[in-house]
Amino acid sequence: MIDLLLLGTTLVAILDWLAVWRGWRKVGYIAKPLTMLLLFSWLVIRTSLQGPALWFGIGLLFSLAGDVFLMLPPRFFMAGLISFSLVHLAYLAGFLSPFPVEGYLGVLAVGVTITVAATLIMLRVASAQNDRGLKKLVPPTLFYAILISLMLVSALWTLFRSDWSTWNAVLVSLGAILFYSSDLTNAWIRFVNPVRGGSVVVMITYHAGQILLMLGVVLNWYLYSKA
Repeated sequence: MIDLLLLGTTLVAILDWLAVWRGWRKVGYIAKPLTMLLLFSWLVIRTSLQGPALWFGIGLLFSLAGDVFLMLPPRFFMAGLISFSLVHLAYLAGFLSPFPVEGYLGVLAVGVTITVAATLIMLRVASAQNDRGLKKLVPPTLFYAILISLMLVSALWTLFRSDWSTWNAVLVSLGAILFYSSDLTNAWIRFVNPVRGGSVVVMITYHAGQILLMLGVVLNWYLYSKA
């Protein structure tokens, strides 16, 4: 039953990708938020939101809010940005709970690389925002770049930790990479250069990233909560 719920989540996500590709806006208005709602329900059933899973549950709820805001007119963009900023803060708290005491050197080099890459891309996005007269969006955009980088680094940190199995760490790391890629791609096509099919890529990487993240979190919770 529970695994069927995760399968249903994936199928609804695929329906949303199809809706974005085909321009079925009414279908997208239902499928997009429903995907996060189903994924949240699956997380609750699997973990009862115990331990770090609570933070990931909070993150999914903010993801749901962000999805809704970004489907609304452009004036709600800032609300969507704030919502997803809170998503990354919640995931950051989840990954750092309990705070890791190992792997500092390994994750430091990765973290610097990720932060530099995100900053360079977002500086180009900020330049495009300035050109469009959207100067007020520049500071929150750059701040968001820092947040998504920290979230990704915290996910990759699990690869160096003894309280995460290698397989589960790979799942959440891949999920975080996809989520990170989705955010950067979305910012690029929204403000710098629209790309044909770009919106579909954004949604595929976003949903696949979220699903892999939660799958890794749940599997790792089961592994260590039952130990």
